[in-house]
Amino acid sequence: MTNSHKIFEFNYASFSMKPYAGKNGGSTKLLKEIVSKLRDKDFPKEKRIIDRHENRKNSISRKLVIISNHYEDTGKRIFGKLALIKNKAPLLWNKVDLVEEIEKEENKEFIEVTNYVIHLGENSDPVIMFEYNYEGPRLNDFEFYIRQIAKDFKIAKNINYSLHLNTNYNQLDKEIVNVFAITVKVNSVNSSSHSNWLNVLKDMNHDTGFKDVRLEFFYNRSKDKNGRYFKNVKGLSFAKKIISWLKNDGTNIDYLEDLKMTYQLNDEGEIVDLDFIKNKVVSMVKVPIINGKIYQNKDFKYEVGIEFNKYLKTGLTSTNFD
Repeated sequence: MTNSHKIFEFNYASFSMKPYAGKNGGSTKLLKEIVSKLRDKDFPKEKRIIDRHENRKNSISRKLVIISNHYEDTGKRIFGKLALIKNKAPLLWNKVDLVEEIEKEENKEFIEVTNYVIHLGENSDPVIMFEYNYEGPRLNDFEFYIRQIAKDFKIAKNINYSLHLNTNYNQLDKEIVNVFAITVKVNSVNSSSHSNWLNVLKDMNHDTGFKDVRLEFFYNRSKDKNGRYFKNVKGLSFAKKIISWLKNDGTNIDYLEDLKMTYQLNDEGEIVDLDFIKNKVVSMVKVPIINGKIYQNKDFKYEVGIEFNKYLKTGLTSTNFD
């Protein structure tokens, strides 16, 4: 018996996809087909590893591989692991069964693994509970990976996910009337994301070669004779461009390392501080460990399963253990 635990942090998202012409099925059925393809013993080994940055010039490789997908709860839930292969991994991995090598204990140093759980609803889009692992694969990596598999085997198209958030971007875009501060941090790879508001960062990267950049914008807080804040027109326009970018595609938040805004919702309303990164719905799950670092899969599945059920039934999550 042990009192030691490991804390896992998870976010949530819903997935949607469409079948190719001449086929049918909703998002749940299509995702099951993708998983079945990956679980097929005859799945081509050369297609298991996908480099997300393969077609990017002067970019560090980002090699991904799903190393497990196990059905639980009579097929209603999938527990899986997505691995990011570090660039120091042995070159000989290209000539062997990659998944078999990854599973060896002596090779754990060459990968970062992220856990995920997928709930397969009968009458709704699949919901994924995805571990936050700063060094490992992100949710947009998972989307990219299954999109490539779905495309290669003509299973599904138009694959998208929507993060579960505490703040509604559509509502915020309508209600924000002024802005007083914006903090944004982007790394050099993500500054290449297609967006007009990021053009200034692209130009700056070209001139300076930065790896990471954090910009802080502060705006006027002066008041008129009626006690109302003067409107920062250009600042508000810039803030709305960012909000619209997120509103049009919620997955864009994954391109940012940090994003905070201090804004006002109406002319006489209180000033609000919003951390967009922490705006995601979060679950913290405590799993018992043995010998200070090892956890049992059965314990992981039990604790994570309880938390997932709680969120799906109530919309509530566990975020601390005080």
